Amino acid sequence: MKNKKIPSLKEIETNFDEWQSISSTRRTKIELRNEVMREAKVKKEAKFTTRLSKTDFDGLKKIAAENAIPYQTLLGHMIHLYVTGQLVNVREIRKVLMRE
Repeated sequence: MKNKKIPSLKEIETNFDEWQSISSTRRTKIELRNEVMREAKVKKEAKFTTRLSKTDFDGLKKIAAENAIPYQTLLGHMIHLYVTGQLVNVREIRKVLMRE
């Protein structure tokens, strides 16, 4: 990832009319990337090795690239969400909702 020049306050004020809002989709991706990167900075205390199918691995790398984060960081984030109960199986939730 390239470092972008951060404009000074004077440059921002001077060029304010040229600035545009970002889409909500882009904003969501940026927020996700920032959250994942914050979590990645937490000291890691364990390592593990696993094997994945090439299809799953390529899919993981594609999602990581779309969100501009390393795939290892994304994988760690996904595991964290699952372990803390924040990552759910949407199909199972739909089954429960359909029964009601």
